[in-house]
Amino acid sequence: MHSVDTFAIEAGTETLAADRISANGKTQCLFLHGAGSSSRARWLHLRLALAKQGVGSVAIDFSGHGDSSARTPGSLAKRYSEACHALGYVDADEPRVVVGVSMSGEIAVRLAVEASHRISGLVTIVGAAYDPAAFDVAFGPRFTEILRNHESWRRSEIFSAIQSFAGRVTVIQASEDDVVPAAIGGDLVRNAVHAEHVEQLVLTGVGHAVSGVLDSNVGLIDDVASAIARAAHTSAEPAVLAPRQACRNVAAIETPE
Repeated sequence: MHSVDTFAIEAGTETLAADRISANGKTQCLFLHGAGSSSRARWLHLRLALAKQGVGSVAIDFSGHGDSSARTPGSLAKRYSEACHALGYVDADEPRVVVGVSMSGEIAVRLAVEASHRISGLVTIVGAAYDPAAFDVAFGPRFTEILRNHESWRRSEIFSAIQSFAGRVTVIQASEDDVVPAAIGGDLVRNAVHAEHVEQLVLTGVGHAVSGVLDSNVGLIDDVASAIARAAHTSAEPAVLAPRQACRNVAAIETPE
C-alpha cells in the first residue's frame, strides 16, 4: 500500500497544497491537473495505479484550486511558475517525467523542453494548447476572448518547441473530447521529430472528463498508468509498438449510468 504524504510549497505569493506518493523510495513524476474545478485529488487513483507500476509522483493544487491559496489572479504564466517550484520536489535523478492534464498540457510541454529541468518523459492527457497572447493574461474575460479567436491554439509555441525534445513523449487523447481539438495531440506527435519514442493513446468512447471514467474502470486506469510508466522508462513497450512511434486505440469498458 502506497501512502500519500501531504506538504506545502511556497511559490511566490501563494502557498500550494501538495502531496507525494513514493514508489521504491522515489518520486520521478510531476502531475499537473487541469482547469475549472479540478485539483490533484481528481487524479489520485491514477497516481496510485502508477505507483504500483513503480513510478512515484508529486502533485500540486495550483493556486485557486483545491487546498491552495488564491491571493492573486491566475494565469498560464503563473501556473508555469508554480509548476517550476513543484518540480524541485521531484527526484533530481533521471528519469523525470511531467504529466499535464488539459490546460496543463501546454505547461507540461513548456517544462519538458527547458533543458535545465532535465525532464526525460513528457505525457499529456487531453492536453490543450494556447495562443502565446494568452500566456500572461489573467484568467477572465480577456483570456476567454483570446481563446475564442478561431483556432487560436494553432499559434501555440509548444508545437515548435517540442521539436527539440529528445526524451519520450506520450500523448493520451479521448475520442469523444468536445473541449480540446484532436488536432492538438496529432500536431504534438508530428512535431516530436527528435523524441526517443512517441506514443499516441486514444481512449475510445471517452469524453474530456477522463478522470471520472478512469476511476470506475480498473482495466483502463491500468492502461493509462502503463503508458505513463513507459514514458518513465519503467515499463517495456508493448510488442505492437514501432521503435519510435505508434498509435493505439484503447476501448473504455462501458459502465452503468
